[in-house]
Amino acid sequence: MRTILIVLSVMVQTLWSQENGHATAELWLAPARVEAGKPTVIPAAIRMVYEKGWHGYWCNPGEGGMKTEVRWTLPDGVRAGDLKFPAPKREMTGELACYGYAGEVLLPVMLTVEGKLPPSGAVEATVSWLACNDTGCSAGEAVVKADLSVAVRADDEKALAVKRAHDTLPAADPKLRLHVTESNGWMELLLTGADHRDLEGAEIFPVTEQALDPKEAIAWKKSDDGYRARVRKNEYAPASVNAMELVVVPKSGTGALVIGWKK
Repeated sequence: MRTILIVLSVMVQTLWSQENGHATAELWLAPARVEAGKPTVIPAAIRMVYEKGWHGYWCNPGEGGMKTEVRWTLPDGVRAGDLKFPAPKREMTGELACYGYAGEVLLPVMLTVEGKLPPSGAVEATVSWLACNDTGCSAGEAVVKADLSVAVRADDEKALAVKRAHDTLPAADPKLRLHVTESNGWMELLLTGADHRDLEGAEIFPVTEQALDPKEAIAWKKSDDGYRARVRKNEYAPASVNAMELVVVPKSGTGALVIGWKK
């Protein structure tokens, strides 16, 4: 079966709301392979750039904030997957501890085309976000567009950045096991199966909202039976936390991991 490498050009249009939310948004696309008789999967990303001193939010915003959201307008036969979020950093909104991004971040998403690529394949997304600094927050919204045409080089910098964003999303390691116990308002975390990794001091970010208290940074400490962390339970958590997902960022800042647990 013949495989054709196509590269998707990007015609980006950003429209501002009256209050621009101290950020800009763009839709970037990367190369895709088209195989006859199979859907075409197109790596894409929403590129957010926040003004200096301002930050946006992760999928779990922490004590305050709102994650970036996207509403799609797509041609027939084209569908969009869920927006993905790279590992965050701790940010502060006044005295509120948050998880998010400053500067530039690419939020990956997959577009899938069923059947033939449309001859005029304009895709459109309405991006909504909240940006904050030490003094307050500002909501923003923009309409971004891209065209699924075959027109740019395979080494286009935007395409490479999109591929890099997809490749560096937090990844699962089947060897890792998370064990969670509750005691008097505290959550005891134990990570086993990590002998092949150096996770001393690796920072922990809870994907699950209202499970762990975000007020203090959480990091793994090496113990005889694995890696441990003791964290206050979130004041809004249910009486018993039955499931949790964490993102773990090693001190090097690379190779972020996603780890799940169910009671």
